Amino acid sequence: MRRLIIILLLQLIGTGFIFGQDITVNGKLTDSTGAPIAGASVVITGTKRGTTTSVMGDFTIQASPSQTLTISGVGFDPRVVPVSANISLQLARTGNVLNEIVVTALGIRKEKKALGYAVSTVDKKVLEQRPDGDIGRLLTGKAPGVDVLASSGISGSGTNIQIRGANSITGTSDPLWVVDGTPINGSTNAQTSGIYGNQTSSRFLDIDPNNVESISVLKGLSATVLYGETGKNGVILVTTKNGAGKRSSKKTEVTFAQSYFVTTPASLPELQSTYGGGFSLTGGFAFFSNWGPKFTNPFTVLPHPYTQGVLAGSFPELAGDSVEFRPHDNYGAMFKNGHVLNTSVNIAAAVGANGSINASYGRLHDQGFLATNSVDRNAFGLGFNTRLQNKLSVNGTINYVINDFRSPSTSQAGPSGAGNGGLGVFADIMYTPRANDLASWPYQTPDGASAYYRPNNDIPNPLWTMYNSINQQNTNRVFGNASLKYSILPNLDIMYRVGYDYYNEDHIYTLNKGGVSSSGELEYTRGIYRTVAANSRIWDHSLIAQYRTDLGSNFRLDLTGGLNANQQLYKQAGVKSTDQLVYGLFDHSNFINHDSRAED
Repeated sequence: MRRLIIILLLQLIGTGFIFGQDITVNGKLTDSTGAPIAGASVVITGTKRGTTTSVMGDFTIQASPSQTLTISGVGFDPRVVPVSANISLQLARTGNVLNEIVVTALGIRKEKKALGYAVSTVDKKVLEQRPDGDIGRLLTGKAPGVDVLASSGISGSGTNIQIRGANSITGTSDPLWVVDGTPINGSTNAQTSGIYGNQTSSRFLDIDPNNVESISVLKGLSATVLYGETGKNGVILVTTKNGAGKRSSKKTEVTFAQSYFVTTPASLPELQSTYGGGFSLTGGFAFFSNWGPKFTNPFTVLPHPYTQGVLAGSFPELAGDSVEFRPHDNYGAMFKNGHVLNTSVNIAAAVGANGSINASYGRLHDQGFLATNSVDRNAFGLGFNTRLQNKLSVNGTINYVINDFRSPSTSQAGPSGAGNGGLGVFADIMYTPRANDLASWPYQTPDGASAYYRPNNDIPNPLWTMYNSINQQNTNRVFGNASLKYSILPNLDIMYRVGYDYYNEDHIYTLNKGGVSSSGELEYTRGIYRTVAANSRIWDHSLIAQYRTDLGSNFRLDLTGGLNANQQLYKQAGVKSTDQLVYGLFDHSNFINHDSRAED
């Protein structure tokens, strides 16, 4: 009996020791879609011992089998589960969704559900995942009712934006751009009627997407009435990180981001490889571009086209050379892979108990898929806000942008190139016969003139156009605002804000002499140099009073009133010179004729 009692006591002691021992709990949390939940809290119920889930939703914790775990995450309903060695748990999203706050007219923030008009919002995370540096093109497919039409595939070229379709037969349908509550000039300042393939960028290209906190698109009349006639086509409200007024949770927070993208043309026409250039199924290089003979196997050998006609004396080294009459990849000679390198640095810091400051720098280098197309932008920004002890709040932002845009001529052109609509690398490359080898044959003579396959050399070589007909646009811009806000009563505020937007835009068009024209336009052949200096300035003053009060538990009254004064000034002056003396030198003194009138 004594031995039996001892054995029973030992068993009870061993069982108690086992139940008192902690075990390792391995768990994983997911949402209803199966996606992992990161940063969720896992705590032993009734204690302060706990952990958080990893980016993959995994967690590990030591706990007793007799205990329970309380699991919770932001946006999810909490769960209490018993401890076991392996836990795989799915959390349901909470029904208490936070009210969405949007920025409306005059920079006033409201709950989206309280608005009486249509508004679409685009978050900064959506913009960060796109390679384009043009904030207008980044809106493509992101806001209902917003049509974004790029004028060409050229990087940095002007973008046409329409909100709910065209609103005018004769005027513009461009929306009003408002940055941090201040209207800015977002127009596209074309300098010609297009006969030289002029490409210009839209001035909202100066807005750095890396510095954008959110975008609101106001569509209805009720949303735009406060901006008067300038807002009749809709309003795009941009809130920058500098102007968002967010407080840093830490003393200083530095964010660095860099992205790299490779770009190619979205689509190119399919080309046949059965027939070459010529006329009535006969010919070769010495005839027209279309309706030539079939390519044979083996390929027919023909004299080099540069040894025939007017080019024979320009390339004596090719005398007696012959080439195969076969298809070539001329698109490959024109279009290369472009690349986009985007870099941004943002510094946020708290200043005292009631203030914050935010500084940003963004660098964009966009090399297009054409060798002479590029965009280089450097954007600097600074914002601050503080609330003083005397019920006065001070806020301000300042942005400085340097933007350099470069593009070859891309106007529409007829089947014989210049003189039939203008200079255009796209039109000319489409018209190039398959048997021409753009990659290997010279595109210009030793003295810089265009060289092409026809005996009379009367069509511009698209590569010559790409390297010798260039549009440039160099912009320096500063814009920002400052505001004072005073709380007269707990529910009555009055604010004065002044906004400023100024830019200087230098347009330069260079066309070397040596081009060709089938219609006899001498300007195409003798060279052009055009310089235009454009200046835009906007002063915007607003005095706004806002009153808010609750009318019972179900109603709220918001009243906004005030005054606005807006002054806009735009001017430009320039000169166009023709008849170039020395090839490659672009200075007005290197041209014979000068004209102060625009081509259109």
